[in-house]
Amino acid sequence: MPQPYHERLNFGRELPLQIISHGTRGPKSALPHWHQAVELTYVYRGTPGTAHIGSSTFQLQEHHLYVVNSEVVHSFETILDEADQVVTLLLPGVWLRTVVDQETLPVWGPIDLDLEESVYQPLHRAVKTLVAHAVAPDNDRATYLINLGAEYQLVGELVKHLTVRGQLVTDQLPLPHPLRQAVSELQDNYAEPVAIADLAAELNYSSVYFSRYFKSYLGVSPKAYLGQIRLERAAEQLLTTQESIQEIARKTGFRTEKNFFVTFKQHYQMTPKTYRERYAARQVWS
Repeated sequence: MPQPYHERLNFGRELPLQIISHGTRGPKSALPHWHQAVELTYVYRGTPGTAHIGSSTFQLQEHHLYVVNSEVVHSFETILDEADQVVTLLLPGVWLRTVVDQETLPVWGPIDLDLEESVYQPLHRAVKTLVAHAVAPDNDRATYLINLGAEYQLVGELVKHLTVRGQLVTDQLPLPHPLRQAVSELQDNYAEPVAIADLAAELNYSSVYFSRYFKSYLGVSPKAYLGQIRLERAAEQLLTTQESIQEIARKTGFRTEKNFFVTFKQHYQMTPKTYRERYAARQVWS
């Protein structure tokens, strides 16, 4: 008869979810992007700004949870301070597939959840437990176990209440590969003159169809998306470099300094100079 033996097992202390507290660092933008993880954005204080998820735009509201399904394109424009704060929870795809015991990731909806509604109270409790840990980390063993339980409760509540079993809407669908290629090219070449017609032809689309197709997933036309990239890159450089406004305009693809000034003011409701003076000291970009 085989002899019993002592098997030594090593268990890590890392929680499966990645939880990010974004602090109170002033302007914080995330360019349109996608990833395999499911992303949950929880507003635990105030009305910090805007989320773009798929082709839809949401004004971020206190105690709301915003669900970004795997590989859905999304972006954020926020100003974070003591009165307006958010936390991001990232659910890794590999771990999530194991938890729900299926090959494909579940698709969850609706995208915008008011967690103060009674049906979501258990979900809200789990989220608040995790947010409290993110804002004020505690390495105590008991706290670790409480948070681990909250993570599994979170997934259980999402599976129970939000799993979409019928037809999916565009905002719940992964970004198609041709559009991923288009987005990558726009992000890589924003500082250069970009002809949208040439990009459409490269993907074997007419300009009209390509613009309509692009907008159905990203909520804006390719031209508007390119402008958004340029603005956000320019805003980043205003806060992290000492370069002149004229040089920043040139480096980020604007035809003239005047064009940059007008476009920037329309979007941010202030001039580039005022934006730099107001926020540069906070060094919000990493």
